[in-house]
Order: sequence, then C-alpha cells, then structure tokens
Amino acid sequence: MFAKTRILLITLLVSLCAQAEVELSEEFHAAEPKMQLYLAYAEFKMAHYEVAREMWLHITGKGSGEAAFNMGILYEQGMGVEKDLLQARDYYLQAADKGSRAGAYQVGLMHMNYPDLVSAETATHWLTIAALDGDEDASEMLKSISLGGSTSDDPMLKVRQLIAKGEVDQARELLIEMAEASPPDYVAMTRLAWLYETGLGVEQDINRAGELFKIAAEGGNAEAQYALSVMYETGVGQLKDTDLSQYWLQQSAKQHYQPAVEKVGENGVSLP
Repeated sequence: MFAKTRILLITLLVSLCAQAEVELSEEFHAAEPKMQLYLAYAEFKMAHYEVAREMWLHITGKGSGEAAFNMGILYEQGMGVEKDLLQARDYYLQAADKGSRAGAYQVGLMHMNYPDLVSAETATHWLTIAALDGDEDASEMLKSISLGGSTSDDPMLKVRQLIAKGEVDQARELLIEMAEASPPDYVAMTRLAWLYETGLGVEQDINRAGELFKIAAEGGNAEAQYALSVMYETGVGQLKDTDLSQYWLQQSAKQHYQPAVEKVGENGVSLP
C-alpha cells in the first residue's frame, strides 16, 4: 500500500514539474522579435532546450516563422522534448507559411526522408517559393526531387538527410571527411561543430565545437562567425569577450547572414 502511494506521489510530482512553465526574463519580454530570436538561440547553444522552447513559443510577429522552424528542429531531433515527426512537420509547414526559407527547406527534406508525411506536391510548392526568393539550397533540392531524390552531387544534402533519419554516425564521418579535405569545406566544418555543440548523436563537447567554429569562422563561413560571436558573448565554448563577439558578429553581417544582420540592426549599429 505504501509503495503504491509512493508511486502515485512520484507520478504526481513528475506531472507537476512537466507542466511548470519556464520563467522568462523581463529582458526577453521587452525585446523586439529579432532580439528574442537571438536570446533564444543563445539558450539553445547552451543546451537549455526547455528555455529556448519556451522563448520560441512566445515569439510573435516577424520572428514567428523562424521560431516555428526552430520548434520543428526540437521535435524532429527530440531535443528537450519527445521526438515527434508529425509535430515537427506541422511546425515546419507553419514556418514556411510565415515566410521562413529554412522552414520551406525542411518541408522538402521531410518529403525526401518521410514521403508518407509530406507529399511531393507540398514539398515542391514550398521549395519553389523559397527558390524564387533566392534560396539556392531550395533550388538544389527541387532538382533532386525532380531526379527522384538523387543526392550524389550534393554531399551536404546527403548529410542533412542522414541526420534527419537519425543516422548521425554516417553523417559525422562524411562531415569529418569534408572538413579535413584540402582545402577544407568550412560549411561541413560548421555542421560538424553543431553536432558537437548539441550532442546530437555524439558525446557533447562544447570546447571542440568552439574550436571548429573558430576555424570555420576564420575561413570565412558566415554561419560559423555568427555562432562564434554568440559563444564569445555567452562565455560558452570560448572565454567571454565582448569585443570579439562584436567583431565576429560584424564579419558575419557583412556577408549578409540574416541572423547577424538582424542582430546588428537591433543593436543600432551600422555596417561600415
């Protein structure tokens, strides 16, 4: 009898904890959507998935599309939530509908990996919209779909497919091969850093992620420059350094990497 009562109490406590909302700071609530996305991204990089999730759920207006895309990532990969492909698909569709290129791309990727969840017609529709908006990755995926899903000429697309299907070991080996090539593929190196940062399919290693982001950033990769900027700002993966954070943010923004451009604009700083 005591054992049953104890089990019921434990179950109740777990349920109450699961239902408890994460308290978001006044800074987050007072910020514009662009800054809210940046703050959520910083929490995500520190593996505070529950906090990032709560932030993305509260972002409205112009930032809601990218917030929905990020929610899809959480559910597709099972980060801080139970893995749920249907939920991920719905968030990606919501993101695409709100103008997110990344969301449109993920709709296409889900079709290639899970054609029973996303039809070719739906994938083609959203990829075409993204491609017409200038998204080269979306254009390449459209070609791949028209060729029956062949990815032989696009190793990064193959990497994305492998990660989406949970075949992370194969994806990691391919990324390492590309990153260690001569000359190195800095896009692949950035993706490899992301795996180590999130601990997706590998043992989480923030320091190794920081090393790879730094090399890729110095090699000119805008996404890595932005990630490195966040690391210097938060002190996670790099020693905290405001000047270096601003430097790498500016370098990324100069290459028109959208999150960096928006962060620079939010800070009221003009690019030189």
